[in-house]
Amino acid sequence: MQNINMSYQNLIDFSVHPSDIERFDNRWEGLKEYINQRKLDGVELLIGYDHPSDEIPREIVKSIHLPFWLTWLDVWRKGEKAVKSYFPEVKPEYLKFYCGGRNAAEMVQTQKEMWEYASLFHPSHAVIHAAHIELDHTFTRDYTYRNIEVCSCLAEMLNRTAKEFKHGEPPVSIAIENLWWPGLDLLFPAEIDDFAARLEFSNWNILLDTGHLMNTNPALRCEDEAIDFVLDRISRLSKGVQDKIKSLHLNCSLSGEYQLQQIQNGFPENWEKLTHPEKYLAARNHVLQIDQHLPFKTERVKDIITEIQPEIVVHELITKSLDEFTEKLEVQQNSLK
Repeated sequence: MQNINMSYQNLIDFSVHPSDIERFDNRWEGLKEYINQRKLDGVELLIGYDHPSDEIPREIVKSIHLPFWLTWLDVWRKGEKAVKSYFPEVKPEYLKFYCGGRNAAEMVQTQKEMWEYASLFHPSHAVIHAAHIELDHTFTRDYTYRNIEVCSCLAEMLNRTAKEFKHGEPPVSIAIENLWWPGLDLLFPAEIDDFAARLEFSNWNILLDTGHLMNTNPALRCEDEAIDFVLDRISRLSKGVQDKIKSLHLNCSLSGEYQLQQIQNGFPENWEKLTHPEKYLAARNHVLQIDQHLPFKTERVKDIITEIQPEIVVHELITKSLDEFTEKLEVQQNSLK
């Protein structure tokens, strides 16, 4: 990567969920004041399936995170047959929250609507997860599909959605985010080149989530090892793919010991007797143990910034209160000075 540029937008992650805005006494202006106080450039806003509220200050929204579906690939391929298998307890009107709809056509329309909502903010991009996971597999890792199958189907969905718009291009740049599940995990350069070649529109880029990449390697035990690992994996990517990495979700995840212990432990107690919502909650709590979203403490994190030269850095941290968030944000910002 040439033309080193250390100037980037500093954002924090936020969402339209009531629990987030409650931190600011249910005032969007309170979030705006916080952004100014912390000398940030704005937020990456996770939107929902409704038209975004007019109360959201458009000027602080620099990036959009689209809602994401965990288990969607079979619905894309098989339609309602897969819906009955995966979501037998889910009412039809709620299906879009789980997988976008009853079939590929509905999934495309849901995706189209979300892209349109994202474009209302004129953001740098809209982020979409590139992965497919079934709830059982969050524990067993006995995955149904390989990376290349997931990425192939995702490319189909993105292409079909893009064709819904003028000139076959999305109304907002689509930033495709890596995870540690089957999909775009950034471990195998040839697979990523194949995925890039399948995309039929040009308005896309890649968002590197540092914590997600770390989660692919349970052997990591300290920040220095993790940073070396991230830099090594990025160096192996083709130059074309490296140049597509425009932004970072910056956070640290060192959950290797938990991951290895969980593999031995297997399913939670009475897993087979749980309802789908109960399984979803158990899997979510498990995933939060893997994906720690901690701040980097070492100044070596700047090596990642130097290598990527991102246009956007999102400080994506999971916390229980605004005070805890501020404390962790300061830790990471100090590491970048």
